[in-house]
Amino acid sequence: MEVGVLLIVVILIALAIVFRLKSDEGTKPESENYVDKGVSNKRGSSLDRKNVVIKKVHHVIDGDTIIVGDAWSNFRVRLDSIDCPEDGQPWGDTAKYGLIRFIGGQKIRLEPHGYDKYDRMVATVYVKNNVDNEWINVNAKMVVCGHAWVMRRFYKHLPKERQKDLNSKEYWAKSKKVGLWKTENPIPPWKWRNETNKN
Repeated sequence: MEVGVLLIVVILIALAIVFRLKSDEGTKPESENYVDKGVSNKRGSSLDRKNVVIKKVHHVIDGDTIIVGDAWSNFRVRLDSIDCPEDGQPWGDTAKYGLIRFIGGQKIRLEPHGYDKYDRMVATVYVKNNVDNEWINVNAKMVVCGHAWVMRRFYKHLPKERQKDLNSKEYWAKSKKVGLWKTENPIPPWKWRNETNKN
């Protein structure tokens, strides 16, 4: 009789452990900021919130494309309204490492604007300034540091004041010969891609 009761108690404890482990699967600590479940890398998927907070930048591909995510999922993000030199193009590595310096190891916030033809989320990326704890527009910072061109044909969805801000930052970088503007006639990435694809 005692063996039977002991066996039942052991089985109940084992079941409790199994159910506890199952219920913990997929739960995330409240203190962590994770990708919103409504976000995916597919065009047309819903975004549950306007601003999605991402804890981790998984990888910087180049000056205007990153992979964000966590252990459960990750997806590509294309920085909205800017275009940086490509890998293999002059200033391509500089733009990439500039972006790594701005957002590497930091919490970022995304303001999604949709998806491009490569199913990348197109977004304005923000990073917190460690000095005053304010969110900084990384897309605009890439422009003012001379790492990117403003893509005027793709920024019509932005408020007029943000368009003006991007334009003035590009004008300032050009006039001060910052970054890629140090060279005489830098080749915009869209022209460089066309030339490269012809060969």
